[in-house]
Amino acid sequence: MEDMKTKKKKKKHTAALIIMIVAILALAALVVINPFESLIAKIQAATDTTVTTETTKVSVKVLQVETSGIDQVIEGNGNVIDPSSLNVYPEVAGTMTELLVDVGDRVEKDQVLAVVDPSRAGMVYKKSNVTSPSAGTVLALSFVEGATVSQQAPIVRLGLIDDLEVVMNIAEQYIGDVSIGTKAELSFASYPSQTFTAEVTFLSPVLNAASRTMEIHLTIDDPEGKVKSGMFPSVKLLIGHKEGVISISRSAVVYEGIQGYVFIADGNGLAAKKAVTTGIQVGEMIEITKGLSAGDSLIIEGQTLLADGAELNIVQ
Repeated sequence: MEDMKTKKKKKKHTAALIIMIVAILALAALVVINPFESLIAKIQAATDTTVTTETTKVSVKVLQVETSGIDQVIEGNGNVIDPSSLNVYPEVAGTMTELLVDVGDRVEKDQVLAVVDPSRAGMVYKKSNVTSPSAGTVLALSFVEGATVSQQAPIVRLGLIDDLEVVMNIAEQYIGDVSIGTKAELSFASYPSQTFTAEVTFLSPVLNAASRTMEIHLTIDDPEGKVKSGMFPSVKLLIGHKEGVISISRSAVVYEGIQGYVFIADGNGLAAKKAVTTGIQVGEMIEITKGLSAGDSLIIEGQTLLADGAELNIVQ
């Protein structure tokens, strides 16, 4: 009986030992042979290929650089005035019973502008007409009908509109660039599609000590009489002209600190970063005095995303 039990225990131990040996051999074979090695290698190779072959190209637009002419200008704002305006006073004090004009009306010499009744309580006097001393345009009215007026206060401000001028101030640094006869261009919000010409006719002999500016006057060429006293034009004083210069859009220049750079397409599909020196600025254009040459393919859109040597996708 005991022999039988002993034999069964030996069989179990033998079976367990065989199973353990088989498991160890299988594990060793898996480590040595590694059936997944080729699959892992293929996946790794595919990944490496994707990384090395897929490079990001930056889409940009380019413009061939050319030389052209550029105007040197001083830009500012002005105020249209009538230098020949005059005030009209009544000859007597009393009540203004009639006001016969409105602001903007054109009047002729000796035209009646208003009527003043000098009568007082218990005393009746002949009414007095206020007449225009000259032909012109009504710029301002100081009183309304029914108001009390006197010889010391003007009733009407009259302008001789044929001689309108623009007054503006220029910074001290530009005083040497402006002289009598300097030409200018004026633009008004009321006439957005039209440019008016003007000419400097007066330079103040003194400088404003507080603002460090000098007052100048310009005569306007306005044969149709469109410009009105009190309007505010944008002024461009034309102080010089350069030919054969390179001027580009200011937006094409990127800055690192105070140094300006542009990017060009180098012909091999790569971006080349170039330091530039800038000159005068006129509106949205800026002169490039150093760093660009005629014929360069200047990148005008997408340059803010570029680095030197970046691959380009040039679009039209």
